[in-house]
Amino acid sequence: MQQDDADDSAGQRAGNAYDMVQPATFVAALGSCRETSGGAQLVILVIRLDRFASACESVGPRRAARLRQLVQARLARLMLPAARMYWLGPADLAVVTPLPAATQDPARLAQRLADELARPFTLDGFELFLSCSIGISVDHPDIAAERSLQQAFDTMLRICRQGGDGLASAMRAGAPAGEQMLAALPQALDRGELSLHLQPRADFAGARISGYSVRLRWRHPVLGRVAPQDFLPALEGLGLLGLVSNWLLGSLAPLARAADDIGPLQFTLLASSAQLHQLEMVDALARILDTGTVAPQQLCIEVPSTNLPDDRELIGRFEALRRRGLELALSNFDDRPESVETFGRLGPDRVTLDVRSLGHAHQPPNAAAGLQAACTLARKGGATVCAKGVETRKQLEQVHGWGCHSIQGYLLAQPFPANWLAQTHWAIQQRARELLGPPV
Repeated sequence: MQQDDADDSAGQRAGNAYDMVQPATFVAALGSCRETSGGAQLVILVIRLDRFASACESVGPRRAARLRQLVQARLARLMLPAARMYWLGPADLAVVTPLPAATQDPARLAQRLADELARPFTLDGFELFLSCSIGISVDHPDIAAERSLQQAFDTMLRICRQGGDGLASAMRAGAPAGEQMLAALPQALDRGELSLHLQPRADFAGARISGYSVRLRWRHPVLGRVAPQDFLPALEGLGLLGLVSNWLLGSLAPLARAADDIGPLQFTLLASSAQLHQLEMVDALARILDTGTVAPQQLCIEVPSTNLPDDRELIGRFEALRRRGLELALSNFDDRPESVETFGRLGPDRVTLDVRSLGHAHQPPNAAAGLQAACTLARKGGATVCAKGVETRKQLEQVHGWGCHSIQGYLLAQPFPANWLAQTHWAIQQRARELLGPPV
């Protein structure tokens, strides 16, 4: 009982109220920790107390609040004083802490926390046993804080959905088992596991949100969130890409209706190499425009700057759509000969530059010069230029200096569920004004 008395005392010091915070508050705390850590490695942990909700129902709200204090107190004893803890939900704790000098592996710290939480809690005669799922992400100043938090949260969910009582690192999570993923993918659409997310694009001119890229996401009950680079090739290999593409196009009408109440917005669809070679995709786009549910100027198709088809009929039909007002963008544009050749052949309306490596320690030699040259070439050719992957203010200043017209990236906002558009747009618009607007 002495241990529980110590827990209770520390719990009172940890705080007397249970207050959930928004992820933005935690992100701000992470930024503050970066400034005060003195160069120490920071670790982000997202902890879900797997049986916590049912325990709180059993003991009542007053004891549940004390139990949260005891949980925080136990964790605090194992971390440095600079650690910050926040409740993101009724059973979810987010922690950012400098890695203790004696602990080189973040997983060892997480395991110590899990072992500590596994000890029984004694509270007013109740003995409570909890388990936890912990997702780990190692912070890096070159990576947006929002992305690091999301990585930790996703790895926590993967463990939680497998029954809990474990931990996983975002740095070593890897791709899901191939056979399991391939077996689950054909039923993903029918089971409602596929969804659309939107990533905003902000223009420097006017500091406004001008459009959203539409991204496909898959969240499986056991596999968790499967990365697009893992499941999109599998969709192609299984012959499901056409079916999913039709579903995606059919989902555009409600987005267009939501945009009518917001202002002029353009939705960019990312076409894979396999989709580019299908006449069916072009025909489906034409049918969508024919219905009038989506105006041509509301759509842009973004295609790779290499591996384009040579089918004259296909290219001719797509050009007919462009004459109706649909726009074309080239993704990952750079100054390589194949990109420049594609630009000359297609005359796109927009190009995107991948600037995620700018300013990073692993930035390839001459990468910045090559991207700047590509920006200049595109502007001279009459295309607008979007810098994607902008995660730091230094990158923002650099691409603005090159003459880029717009940006995408975690510095502006991370992708969010498409059905949040009407509620989320204005908050992101305010963020765009703060980033791109003139100083007040």
